[in-house]
Amino acid sequence: MKFSTIMAAAGVLAVLTVTLPAQNKPVFEENFESGKLDPAVWDQRVTGTATAAVEAMEGAHGKYALHIHYPDMAARSYAFVVATHLPDSVKTHFFGRAYMKITPGLGTTHNPLIFAGEPGWPISKFDEIGAYRGDWMPSYQENKSPAGQGRGEVTYRSDTPPPFDKWFLLEWEFNDDPATITIWIDGERLTNTMSGEKVDMVKFAWPKGSSTNTALVGGFKEFGFGARVWGAPQQGFDVYYDDVAIGTERIGPAR
Repeated sequence: MKFSTIMAAAGVLAVLTVTLPAQNKPVFEENFESGKLDPAVWDQRVTGTATAAVEAMEGAHGKYALHIHYPDMAARSYAFVVATHLPDSVKTHFFGRAYMKITPGLGTTHNPLIFAGEPGWPISKFDEIGAYRGDWMPSYQENKSPAGQGRGEVTYRSDTPPPFDKWFLLEWEFNDDPATITIWIDGERLTNTMSGEKVDMVKFAWPKGSSTNTALVGGFKEFGFGARVWGAPQQGFDVYYDDVAIGTERIGPAR
């Protein structure tokens, strides 16, 4: 190997070392290496023709990964796996990590992928990482509101699409006091448009137009990931998840 090639590789490793944090111990993690979903841990919420299954997967961190399949023209469908008993240590604030692979075909409407919130998703209050028109979109979702407030959402769009047809590292920080979301893709902070400005942490207030930005979710009691499309995408797609973890500090890449 040429000296210049060695130095270039060393430079890449140095950037990754600076960008990605050392791994902290998660309070909850799943690598799917049992080859199945433990029903004592995971609640499968599947509607319509979308499916969720642990499968042997080339390129995953181990032998197995979670495979979400969304067929062509699937309407009113979703497939999620949900952990319903999160520890109190992540009730108001936590960091997450997931290795993901998304095939082209992700719908251009609102596409939820990862959420955390009160019990009862999708009829609940929760923070979400999803996509809209092909770009990342963090949001607060009010699908179960006190009388007089009504349902709704607060969304912020990035101008960055998810990487397609390759494994990548998604990290996030969900905070309910104050209500914020931060996202990293392969160690780089994702910027979003908020009030016409680019920011790398989005803030939420509810009801819309108010200054209330604390305890919107009211406690992260459950956490889930999968795929949903509002509408019926002409082309089906697949989403894969591996080495999913959450913790009280930024966790970093799996080892």
